[in-house]
Amino acid sequence: MKGKHRINKEILLMAAALTITVMFIFILSSYYGRIMKDVEVAADELSQTYQYQYEMIVDNRNLTFWQAVYENASEKAREKGAVLELKGLETGEDYDKADYMDMSIAAQVDGIILEYNGEEGMQEKIDEAVEAGIPVVTIVNDATQSLRQSFVGINDYQLGQVYGAQVAELLDEDTESVLILLNWEQDLGQNQLYAQINSALEKKVGGKRRIKIHSRNFMSQSQFDTEEELRAIFQAPEGPPQILVCMDEMTTECAYQTMIDFNMVDQVKIIGYYTSKTIMDAVEKDLIPVTMSMDVEQIGTYSIEALTEFWEVGRTNSYYPVDLDVITKENWEEQEEQYEE
Repeated sequence: MKGKHRINKEILLMAAALTITVMFIFILSSYYGRIMKDVEVAADELSQTYQYQYEMIVDNRNLTFWQAVYENASEKAREKGAVLELKGLETGEDYDKADYMDMSIAAQVDGIILEYNGEEGMQEKIDEAVEAGIPVVTIVNDATQSLRQSFVGINDYQLGQVYGAQVAELLDEDTESVLILLNWEQDLGQNQLYAQINSALEKKVGGKRRIKIHSRNFMSQSQFDTEEELRAIFQAPEGPPQILVCMDEMTTECAYQTMIDFNMVDQVKIIGYYTSKTIMDAVEKDLIPVTMSMDVEQIGTYSIEALTEFWEVGRTNSYYPVDLDVITKENWEEQEEQYEE
């Protein structure tokens, strides 16, 4: 009996070993199969012949907003026989957008898609590219005095109206000041964003009281610098503003984290920008009352359409308007599904 049990045990062990071996071979073959598939896809892309080479130049290419814009633009570019490369500032790099413009001009690319924020000398770089025969499309913010071919985004007047309506909606009897954290180089007093927010507040409160609207420029700052400035704002002797208007993704996330760190959820209302996971989670919990987001698919698609029309027709529309989504806790679920898709 002992011999029989020993044989049965050996058979079971052999069967188990065989089963494990088969499973290992199956998993290994599946893994390498996926690798080979990826290699074939990459090889297909490399073997394609592209007619045009475009470059997208932004402040921070690591932000999910610009990654989403690039993904949509890149897909559209492939459909149109073009290849698109994303360039932007990264930690440890010494290049700025002016350097990338110089590189693109020297390389004689077929088109530049540029996040313009009013940086000193950037308008001249745009003109230099256009004079060298390279079409330039500005996105999100416009360089109206330059030779750029097209602008894809929302004009200041419309943007100001939407932001003004949201600021007025958040207004209460405790509101004394509104701080706008700009991400472009411009005098707030000459900007339609300020004019429309101011107009919306005047309509809401009439002549009963005056609410101070001021700004601070956070353009091209690192995350560390942004966090430090926001901490200073929240620790100011007069206290933080009751409404904080953020104009980009990184500033929104830093402002939200600072508000949590200083336990000022009930004192500061943030108007955010974009739909990163952090921001959307905060909207769901009603910690950020509202966030805005330009349609990233439209920005990416229209940018490529503008460059395509330039080369195929010889001209292009000067302005491609995009949609601006207003996301609150009430419509959060609907928007969450849309952005996940």
